[in-house]
Amino acid sequence: MAEMQQEHALASKLRACGHFLYYQTGGKAGQRRILVTLLRLGSLTQKELQDALEISSGALSEILQKMEEASLIARKKSKDDKRQVKLTLTSAGTELALKAKAHYARMLERMFECLDGTEKSRLDEILGKLTVHLDALKADPQLEAGAEGAKAGTLR
Repeated sequence: MAEMQQEHALASKLRACGHFLYYQTGGKAGQRRILVTLLRLGSLTQKELQDALEISSGALSEILQKMEEASLIARKKSKDDKRQVKLTLTSAGTELALKAKAHYARMLERMFECLDGTEKSRLDEILGKLTVHLDALKADPQLEAGAEGAKAGTLR
């Protein structure tokens, strides 16, 4: 029973860390993440951006529409292929992306300031091992069935 309590405590702490990261970095596909991605990668098609962010086309379209209305991005015909439309940052979008990038760097610095170099290295090693294991668990049919039941509300 003590091991189950420890695993529950670890999961709760990981969930709290994930919650902090999610909301402090603009969510899974928030405007800040789109701005910084366009700043980093340059002009992209909507499909290229969707692939880079790993989100649905519908969710991305909705966010891009709002960003275009706010004059943060512009749609321009590709110089190479006139059938393609590239998304580019406007000057206002670039300014906001640079601020978001600086905020993210400061947040990471502050987030890990409580750890020394050895602890950061050990945490990186442990999280790397856990990430590989969790990726493998995604293919476990028993766990998949439990997740689907939880989504459907059949599990309590």
